[in-house]
Amino acid sequence: MSLITSPQAVNFGGSPSFRRFSYTLFLNKRTSCIFQQKKNYGNYNKRKTNVRLVSSCLMDDSFSYSSSSSNSPGEMIEMFYKCINEKNLKKMNTYISEDCLIEDSLFIEKFKGKKAAMSFIEKLTESMGPDVKFRIRTVYERRPSMAGAIWHLEWRNMEIPLTKGCTFIDIRDEERKTIQMVQIITESQLKAGHLFLAIMKLVTLLLAKHPAILEWLTKVSQQRWVKRISKICIFLFKHLLDNFLKSYLTFIHLGTQLYSHVLNFLCYVIECFK
Repeated sequence: MSLITSPQAVNFGGSPSFRRFSYTLFLNKRTSCIFQQKKNYGNYNKRKTNVRLVSSCLMDDSFSYSSSSSNSPGEMIEMFYKCINEKNLKKMNTYISEDCLIEDSLFIEKFKGKKAAMSFIEKLTESMGPDVKFRIRTVYERRPSMAGAIWHLEWRNMEIPLTKGCTFIDIRDEERKTIQMVQIITESQLKAGHLFLAIMKLVTLLLAKHPAILEWLTKVSQQRWVKRISKICIFLFKHLLDNFLKSYLTFIHLGTQLYSHVLNFLCYVIECFK
């Protein structure tokens, strides 16, 4: 709705007294309308958002540990990855709550509890080796308890392709703040965006022409035999995927170690010929 700001833009017509009366009535209605908008929606210029951008401290080595009770959510997520990069599990243990929950998009299962969370972090640090580090690009913070970070992996300050991701944490607001939930989303290794869009378009067109299919699938999914078969399939798929991911992480670890040894050997040969 556009507001008229000039009286000359309005032509009421009629006698002068009628025009004065109409113009006064128009201003009263306009003032009442603006007041009602401010009452319902508030002053737009005074609105504030709780999300703020935090400059990352992991771009250099200037970031230091501090007491967790005085840390903001943005600082907590930076310390989380600093502990991983430095493989400081003892310090990490002080930041993880007893009922911590870690969800990683690469894994089907969730890591519930402090013991499972620390076990996951320990395996992660082992698979990274001595030269692979997390590099935080940007940290977003939403007070009082949420923060997110966009990151990628680097090998000796060189970005590793297809390793971008983001992490969201939720901290417990107590006397000593601890991380209660961690959600990790990693860049997909399979770039099938166009295929996914084509499949989604095909499915939506099919459901639009035959809406009874969705109702039939909903009824069938409630059958006991379907639930049992789905549980068996999920169980088999889970074990196959777990073995594949373990092999994949082992392959990455061995590859980085081999690459490191080759580079060290080349540096040694170059120094010998100098």
